[in-house]
Order: sequence, then C-alpha cells, then structure tokens
Amino acid sequence: MAGSDYLISELRRLRESFGLTQEAWADRIHFSAKHVGAIERGERPALPDYLKAVDKVFGTALVRFYREFVRGDWTPVWYRPFVEYEGRATLLRVYHPTLIPGLLQTEAYARALLPAMNVPAEDVEQTLAARLDRQEIITRTTSPCRLVVVVDEAALRRRVGDAEVMRDQLKWLVSISAEQHVRVLVVPADSPAYVGLRGPMVLASVEGRTVGFLEGHLEGNVVESPDSVASLEADWEDIRGYALSVEQSRKLIMEAAERWT
Repeated sequence: MAGSDYLISELRRLRESFGLTQEAWADRIHFSAKHVGAIERGERPALPDYLKAVDKVFGTALVRFYREFVRGDWTPVWYRPFVEYEGRATLLRVYHPTLIPGLLQTEAYARALLPAMNVPAEDVEQTLAARLDRQEIITRTTSPCRLVVVVDEAALRRRVGDAEVMRDQLKWLVSISAEQHVRVLVVPADSPAYVGLRGPMVLASVEGRTVGFLEGHLEGNVVESPDSVASLEADWEDIRGYALSVEQSRKLIMEAAERWT
C-alpha cells in the first residue's frame, strides 16, 4: 500500500475511533464536511495544511508521517533518490540554467510549471503540495538549511504562467534572498558559454560530506564518489564565478520583475 493510501485509511480510522461523523470531525478541525469526505474517498489529497489541523486538535503526528512516507510518492521520480539527502542537508548549493529551482518556487509558479513537465492533471495538487512542503527546510524558524542558488538570467525571462505569476515569483526571490541563510545569484545573459549550460545540479552538505545530484528526464543521478563530487564542486565554482554579486543579482532580478508588467 502506498503511503498516501495508508494516510487516507488512517484518517478515516482515527475519525471513527473518536466516534465522530464527518460533519463533527470537520467542525473540530475547521474544514468543510465536503472537504473531509473528498479526502476519505480519495478524491482529494490530504495536504499538509489539513494534516496540521488534525495534529493540532487530536495530538497526532500525521505531518511527520506525510513528510517521511507520502511526500516521496509525489516527488518527481527523477528526484526521489536525492530527497533524503536534501532533507538532512545543512547547506544546499543549487544551479539551474532555465528555471527557478523548486525550493524557491512560489505556489503559482509551480502550479503553472507542473503541467508543462507532463504531470497528469489528477496528480498536480499532490505533487504541488510535496514540492512546497520540501521548502520547509529553508523556511523553518529553527536551524533552517543554508541555501545558495545560482540561476542563469534565462530563468528570469522564461515565462511560466502569466506575467503576474512571473512578477510575483521574481519579487519572492528578492524577498527570500534578504534572509541571512539564503543567497540568490544570477549569471547575466551576456556571459560567454560556461559549464553550467550542461544542465542543473545540486550539491548537498550532509553530515560532513557532500553529495551531488544531476537531473535527468526519467531519473536522477546521485553522485557520491569523492572524485566525481570534487569534479562537480569544481564546476560549481566555475558557475559561481560567472554570477553577479548578491546585490547586483538582486538589482537584476528586480529589473526583470518590473518588465513582467
């Protein structure tokens, strides 16, 4: 049984163990009875906001279960081998030449992007929830993961959704980059060809070592051998060498946001 299927059955079992109808359960957690029924019938995904409400009222740990056993079901198959490393990392170095990386995507940007990535319509909401929930590692108030992101300027200019989606996404980049543990750098469009054009990459610092990840269409390549990781780290330094400073990058992002009007 998939983790998401077990979660639905556990929610139903928990409600019945308290002797509550769907209507009474809905009143307790401040969701509609229609919402509760749709989740229990498997017509609607049980998302973290719903699970947090259940945990708060009934003292359960369903959000933890979701993050350990369900989120992976709805993470793109090519990224699943790396999710555990990402969740345990104290530092993530992320590069993408064409898109805003998932850890910094707004909900609207991700929602517009997923169908273009061939995510079936019936899976968009759950996949979206899993992606946004991964961002908890940088938004949590206690020991957030340090994040350094480098994007090519092409990512600021590639339309995902409409102009409002792009403008809000870029404004979010400016806002989050003001946090002490987050840096967003941009390689300007007038840079010459550089090694980053090979494709996206991630380096995760986990328990005293570095693990790399290279994105593919059908599967991801986790890189763990010291020699290969050293090669990726050299590539990272090369990519970062082409990027503007933090302040210059922020200015360029703000200018790009203004153009999406």
